[in-house]
Amino acid sequence: MKTILYATNCTDNDAHALKYAYRFSSILGANLHVLHVYNLPPIAFSTINPTGSLKKRMHEERMHLLEKYCKKHLKNEFHQNPITTHVVESDSVSASISRLSKVITPDLVIIGMKDSHSNRGYFAGNIANTLLDTITVPLLIVPNSLVYETISTIVYATDFEEVDILSLQKITEIAKPFSALIEVVHVYETDDYPANKYMERFKEAFLKDRAYPEIIFKTMASSSIKSGLLRVLNNEKASMLTMLERKHDWSFSNIFQKDLVKDMEMSLKIPLLVFNKHNKTFQNEGHEYFSENEMLSMP
Repeated sequence: MKTILYATNCTDNDAHALKYAYRFSSILGANLHVLHVYNLPPIAFSTINPTGSLKKRMHEERMHLLEKYCKKHLKNEFHQNPITTHVVESDSVSASISRLSKVITPDLVIIGMKDSHSNRGYFAGNIANTLLDTITVPLLIVPNSLVYETISTIVYATDFEEVDILSLQKITEIAKPFSALIEVVHVYETDDYPANKYMERFKEAFLKDRAYPEIIFKTMASSSIKSGLLRVLNNEKASMLTMLERKHDWSFSNIFQKDLVKDMEMSLKIPLLVFNKHNKTFQNEGHEYFSENEMLSMP
């Protein structure tokens, strides 16, 4: 992982997420880009000051604000690993993130979770929902109140799809620098569903040409997928939940509903890492990782 993009609204309530993004990127050895998106205030005195001059001054003020914000909350860490700052004037944070992502091509985008204290209202709520539908790189959603601690256990919720293996391959790249345990979990609701059989097949497919010593595979029956996942996270004292944004309409096991990722986001106190099943990166890498005989077959 070489480049990480983090978007902030430069409020004190967002400071923990900034520290998380900084320390997370430092341990991964990735370059951190920090983005701040702002709106121009209503200009009632444009006849005195030309609009172009006002925009330039506002941009400079916001650049100064962002740098001052990072220095204030990162303190001595600010000088240990350089960061790159970006300031954009726009009405849409999600669109600004998407545009900048096309320029700097990050391996990961980080934003704060939905927060009623933001001066944009629910800053990350709609942003996360929009990015989950459009972003072409993994999205890490971090609780704004989270105090950074090293990552010890990453839980991945699988539905036994081929693209799950590609997601897990990327998760191992994150887990290695932390020596973190990866716990692959499948939660199911139907008693007669052969979860163990499918998990064993999935495990064999993943481990066939890949090796990571700290990984385990589990299945769990639960009255609901959400409650089952929350129980796993609590029992394992997980540091991060990882999911795939699944938009399939087929009925293999019917366990992952379209909005489960967004529903889980509202209930979590740990970071949520989300991969988009339909992004082009996965589609291209699938040809590299899988031959026709290696594709998972789930009758």
